[in-house]
Amino acid sequence: MKKLIAKSRIRGMKDNSDSLRARKRDTTGGRMDPELLTRAENAWQALSSLRARRERNINYVFIDQWCDWVRDEHGHLVKESQRVAKRTGGVALQNNHLIKIIHSLSGLYAKQMTEPTCFARRPESDDKSDMMTNALQTCWQNNQMQDMMVSWMEEILCGGMAIDLEEWATVNGVEDVYSFAIEPSHFFFESAGIDPRHWDIELIGHFEDYTLGALAARMARSKYDYKQLEHIYEPYTRHSDTNAPVQQTDRLKSPAWSDAEADLCRVYHVWTKEHKMRYRCKDVLDTENPLYRIEPEQLPLVIAENESRMSQMVEAGMDPSEAILIEYAPIFDTYWHYQALAPGGYVLEEYDNPYEHGDHPYVIKAFEYVNGDVIPFISSVIDQQRLINRMVTMFDLSVQAAAKGITLIPKSCVPRNMTETEFARAAREIGNYIFYDDKGGGNMNKPEIIANNTNLTGIAEMLQLQLSFIPEITSVSDALQGKTPGNNVAASRYAMETQNSTTSISGLLLKFGTFEQEVARKKMKMIHQFYSEPRNISNTRSGGYAQYNIYDPVAVQDIDFDVRIVMSPESPTLRATLYDLLAPMWQAGAVDAATMLQLSGLPGTSPVVRQLQQVQQAMAQRAEAQPAGGAVDAASPYEQPVEANPAAMQEGHPYVRGEEVDSQTAV
Repeated sequence: MKKLIAKSRIRGMKDNSDSLRARKRDTTGGRMDPELLTRAENAWQALSSLRARRERNINYVFIDQWCDWVRDEHGHLVKESQRVAKRTGGVALQNNHLIKIIHSLSGLYAKQMTEPTCFARRPESDDKSDMMTNALQTCWQNNQMQDMMVSWMEEILCGGMAIDLEEWATVNGVEDVYSFAIEPSHFFFESAGIDPRHWDIELIGHFEDYTLGALAARMARSKYDYKQLEHIYEPYTRHSDTNAPVQQTDRLKSPAWSDAEADLCRVYHVWTKEHKMRYRCKDVLDTENPLYRIEPEQLPLVIAENESRMSQMVEAGMDPSEAILIEYAPIFDTYWHYQALAPGGYVLEEYDNPYEHGDHPYVIKAFEYVNGDVIPFISSVIDQQRLINRMVTMFDLSVQAAAKGITLIPKSCVPRNMTETEFARAAREIGNYIFYDDKGGGNMNKPEIIANNTNLTGIAEMLQLQLSFIPEITSVSDALQGKTPGNNVAASRYAMETQNSTTSISGLLLKFGTFEQEVARKKMKMIHQFYSEPRNISNTRSGGYAQYNIYDPVAVQDIDFDVRIVMSPESPTLRATLYDLLAPMWQAGAVDAATMLQLSGLPGTSPVVRQLQQVQQAMAQRAEAQPAGGAVDAASPYEQPVEANPAAMQEGHPYVRGEEVDSQTAV
């Protein structure tokens, strides 16, 4: 039996079924949301340890390895570089072994040369998959994503997190899907810290500083809107001095939450996961979209459609209960809502999620993500690098403090006819003679030379031990860095070391590969949604040619695509494999020379391919113009059928032989 609740007990309760409406009801007004701004600030403050860790790692890798704050002999907080320089009387020495680790791992990823490829979930839609693949790869090249991915790889190694923002925007007058790199120190998110895929995020966003003109170009739609923005940000822009010199700020340092730079307007872009009641509908007569969800305000339209179907059954003399109706049931649905906030909580812009993929526009990947905390890859060897620098400094101090060939000269051994300066100068001169009176009964003391050994027992061994720890911890061995093996190292062992090094960092490459795939998936979904008109799509290849196609949004609007990251045809490994496959086919006559050169992707072959195609076209036209059984014009250069001679062509053109030549000299 159900528990009965009196209506009087719930009549005065607030309706919180719509989370967004409930939050706006509890605030001071519809255009203010200070509660959300405070929630975003708390999420940003929770990442303070990650920002500090990232700042320290980047300093150690690229800038200053003595950046830690320590206390001097007076108890004052100073940078360690100042304390060491004061003790040594010069600069603080550092021996950077971290940057080559970053370059080796980012270079290993760059050598893979991957690109996204779309696959239709319908097997019969391969041609549409090719169209979507060309559109995605064209957008990928326009965004220079290979360069962006290498930068994100370096960021995830040093800072622990790569952040991408996918937006439909206008850049240089061209509307397209663009990828924007988000500054990690401006980024924040709120989650349970359990899911490494970050599917449990409830709030995500970042803040950004704009000039007033740039902010108006993004949000203002009229002069009234511009006046509103000018009034909101007046306290932040009215005191700026346009004639003052520009101060270079430390962008690596963690910024303040509420204070923007001079004459700039700070905007907080916040995406929150909200919930409200909707209706889930099922219509078997709708073959294209049988399952969909509607707002409560749209329910009368569904009821009217059901009544119309039942009335049609009655008019046809059939039982109205046999009509196929739209089934609907109430559910509480979650969705993403966007708000742009000014300092103080003023809502500049807001809307529900407009994207077809149904998610927020960010793509993030953290490595390592442990218990809700982000541990960057390079953090594990920071202390080893610090100890190496201290040992190098200790060596330098010992060398400076040791006595190095000091000459002690008793004054009694200086001749009376010479000053001390003259005696010292004469003693240093090569082949010089100093005469003194040995019969005068004076002191016969002679100069004494003192030299001290600067080798410190144990420091060299400890330094070598710490240097060996770095490749062992990071799995970046000499083989992975591409160093030449020693004389006593066999090629098989060197190849095995390279393979083992790659195996050790396979987890890193796999996690970053999922990040790349998610970026491509969201970009593909936005292309599918926002490419509403046909447009030219072209992929530029290293062979010197471009594939031009037309994207038809009508042809792919009912197709669901998946994205996979595959090796690019531009990669050296795949090009070498393709050439090894095409060369025997060409020698056997299965493909002609033009097709072989075009498919091989060799650079600078476009003029050769065009010339061969023109010759083939001229031969075909001549064959069509020649009457059946007629004589051949003796003056024609095509009087005899020309058969391709593989040996002659291979001997005549270096591209066919597989040699590397300058593309500027290709004919």
